Formats: sequence, C-alpha cells, structure tokens
Amino acid sequence: MSSFDGVTIRPAVLDDGDALARLHVDSWDESYAHLVPEKVRAEREEHLAERIEVWREMVALHDRTLVVEAPEGLVGFAGAGEPDELGLPLLALYVRAHWWGTGLGHLLLQATIDEAPSYLWVLEANKRAIRFYEHHGFHPDGAAEDAEEGLHIRMVRP
Repeated sequence: MSSFDGVTIRPAVLDDGDALARLHVDSWDESYAHLVPEKVRAEREEHLAERIEVWREMVALHDRTLVVEAPEGLVGFAGAGEPDELGLPLLALYVRAHWWGTGLGHLLLQATIDEAPSYLWVLEANKRAIRFYEHHGFHPDGAAEDAEEGLHIRMVRP
C-alpha cells in the first residue's frame, strides 16, 4: 500500500494475529509507561493469549486494520471502525517508540482515515498523542469517558 524507508503499510492478514497482539501490548506499554499504573499494564501482558485470539477475530472480521511492517517485524498498526454520525472512528494508532518522530505515524494515519471526517478517544494525560492529533486537525469536543487507565477525551476532525 505505501512504503517508507524499507517499511510497508499494508492491510493486516490473519497470520499477523500473534505479532499484532505482541505489538499492541508492547507499544501500549511504551506509550503509557509514565501515564498508567504498572498494575494496569501488567494485566495486559498477563492476558496476551486472549489478545492473540481477539486480534485474529478482528482481522478476520474487519478489513480496516493496517499494519506497518519493517525488516524487524511489525512496528505499528492502526484501525478504523465503520462510519457513523460523527465520521470515521479511529480505533487505534500505535507505532513503536523508536519510530516516534519519523513521520511514520502521519503516513499510517493518512493510510487509515485519509482526510475523512473522523473522531477518536485519547487518554487525557497523553499530551504527546494529543499534540499529534491536533497537528492533524483534531480537537477535543468536550466528551469524556472514565476508564481503568484514566480519563479519555474525544477528539473530532470535521
């Protein structure tokens, strides 16, 4: 689908299930190590086998998950849901920490939702992610949800 310095952005396939689950846990931990209690992060690791099954089901049922493949394996992923009254929901966008600031997140966002009216939920304490989404035209709309890892705010892009 797209290339970037030896990296390819492509649709996820069923065989990506194991690597996606591992990437999700690892990149979540990298993103939230200083924002989310260790107990919450540890529980995600403890349930890796269940996450693998969830990822296999998601990839089998949905065609809106993209992965970033590099020579060392999967280094990022993003997924969108079905459009609704607010637009196209961005369900996830993660890139391994050593790829932060390279422009890969921007390419992955473009490949996933392009310029469509969209929205997402982001951890309020995750200022780096909020700045990233603001740079791409998103802004908080005032909606918020409490979750185990903290308060999530909704950001929208008309």
